[in-house]
Amino acid sequence: MRYAIISDIHSNLQALQEVLSLIDRLAVDRIICLGDIVGYGGDPALCIELVRQKCFQVILGNHDAAAVGLTSVAYFNPVAREAALWTGRVLTPREKSYLSGLPLKDDFGEFEIVHSTPDDPALWRYLFTEEEAGPLFDCFSRQLLFYGHTHFPMVFESSLKEVLFHEPEDFTLDSQIRYIVNVGSVGQPRDGDPRAAFALFDSGRNEVTFHRQPYDIAAAQRRILENGLPQILAARLAYGS
Repeated sequence: MRYAIISDIHSNLQALQEVLSLIDRLAVDRIICLGDIVGYGGDPALCIELVRQKCFQVILGNHDAAAVGLTSVAYFNPVAREAALWTGRVLTPREKSYLSGLPLKDDFGEFEIVHSTPDDPALWRYLFTEEEAGPLFDCFSRQLLFYGHTHFPMVFESSLKEVLFHEPEDFTLDSQIRYIVNVGSVGQPRDGDPRAAFALFDSGRNEVTFHRQPYDIAAAQRRILENGLPQILAARLAYGS
């Protein structure tokens, strides 16, 4: 089975469309979304509809939860808060009902998925370091966990000896090692590369591969500005930051 794992679309329709087009060409069996369909960008409704049509499973992200009142926006920075509140105003009851019904995590047998961290997903913690990753390997049972939330693709490996951090390079699973993999962000990368990011997992070959896809950044920026959202949300797309 070939899985495409996408995350953090953030209402960026142009990025999502290009990623889905590439995924079609890669002959994927199922698409999994790790949450944050909405937030920041200018096309939340259209992104929700595409994800509903294309994804086999979708889980809840913190911006999805904020848009429907399932989590507080008090801890959001002012720009993120403004975008979350705007998103909540423009979504229809049907769209809000869809987001409200999404689970916080899921288990596919061969791997598990979560938006933030597996210990308590609704706390929306960030995972960046080996020190943070170490205890989290005790919070899921499979060899492989995919997560999003940070917008930085990365890999953590846990063996009997240590936990190691790796840059996002393609790899084959080692039966003696467990993995936590961040697939990056489709709609708002923050690793200095503005191209949309996602990953593939081939369960037959036990391979994880990372992918980047260019998209029409200027069009995504226009949609943000047309909706009166903060200019910084448009500007940062060009820099992947």
